[in-house]
Amino acid sequence: MSFSIGSRLRLTVFGASHGQLVGSTLEGLPAGIRIASDEVSEWMDRRRPSVSDITTQRKEDDSVSIVSGLVGDRTDGSPLTFIIYNRDAMPSHYDELKERPRPGHADLTMFLKYGEYRNYSGGGFLSGRMTAPLVAAGSVCLSILGEAGVDVNGWVQSIGDIQSLKEADSPVSAYSTKTRIPDTGKDAEAVELIKKIMSEGDSIGGSIRISIRGLPGGIGEPFFDSVESVISHAIFSIPAVKAIEFGAGFRLGSMKGSEALDTIFYDGQNFRTRSNNNGGILGGITNGMPVDFRVAIKPTSSIRKELDTVNLVSKEKDTIRVRGRHDPCIAIRALPVVQCMSAFSILDLMMSSGKSQIIQQIFPSGQERQIKHDERQGNGKGNNGND
Repeated sequence: MSFSIGSRLRLTVFGASHGQLVGSTLEGLPAGIRIASDEVSEWMDRRRPSVSDITTQRKEDDSVSIVSGLVGDRTDGSPLTFIIYNRDAMPSHYDELKERPRPGHADLTMFLKYGEYRNYSGGGFLSGRMTAPLVAAGSVCLSILGEAGVDVNGWVQSIGDIQSLKEADSPVSAYSTKTRIPDTGKDAEAVELIKKIMSEGDSIGGSIRISIRGLPGGIGEPFFDSVESVISHAIFSIPAVKAIEFGAGFRLGSMKGSEALDTIFYDGQNFRTRSNNNGGILGGITNGMPVDFRVAIKPTSSIRKELDTVNLVSKEKDTIRVRGRHDPCIAIRALPVVQCMSAFSILDLMMSSGKSQIIQQIFPSGQERQIKHDERQGNGKGNNGND
């Protein structure tokens, strides 16, 4: 089993959906990096359940304790460990899953792999609950990248057949609407669709768009450590993700070469391209354009309808009606998870680039780091009087 990911930066998760806690460790950060606990809390709130009437009503405050890796509010060079206690676990809601797997979930595959001693309550360690520690650790990566001038903008692009062409202009601007679609008209349509779907006891899928801006060219490696490979590895670790495409993606399969190529020019400071069909990546390496990709999020399979299944003991046809509390559209709460895991991947790639100027951009000297932090806070001092 592998619960860790990353190269120079390493992320490990632990815990289970209806156990005592979930958590993560983030190792590889140098000493002296400021960790803003308020920013971690803000990102946790964006992923938190019961944020509105169209998300799961599981009641978790998702407060995070950082129990190692800090001296005051700065890293000490050892692994950061994030702990999130489960306050509203209800394992008894899932007793039926021991013999009757939910179609569309990992219940069957967990049985085939782990057998009698699997953790089947709410999906165990394969539950969407495990994305909470991903956000805790990934929010730190988002903050570090932000101070280096790299923004991981994200938004929900579609829910069902409702799609918007509007883009989020900052990492947090999409969170002003219920569905995280940065278009008030389409947001209202999507809310009505979700409520209708909920009344029918069903669920709906969606797509998430990411645009990483400010990333320098030359990041990534050919072949197995390409930018696409590293990002995809991280994104596919998120439950419910079933597809990812970079740039024009599948549309490239119907284009002519003259249409698909991105013409190069020099803007006086940097090489740029006039289009971005390749999503800011060529040969597995960034070209200085925004790294752009879209992720498909499937509808949750835990719906209120009675479902056909097979009894794992008798091997006979059976039925199950799922209890518990589940999102009618996972894409809404998946957005911060996708942003955070994208940030983790990009920070790991930048740290592995081997270019000293890029490392300096991410981790400047202590005095310069303080100045950058103060500029982001919009004042002449840090957050407390100890600086």
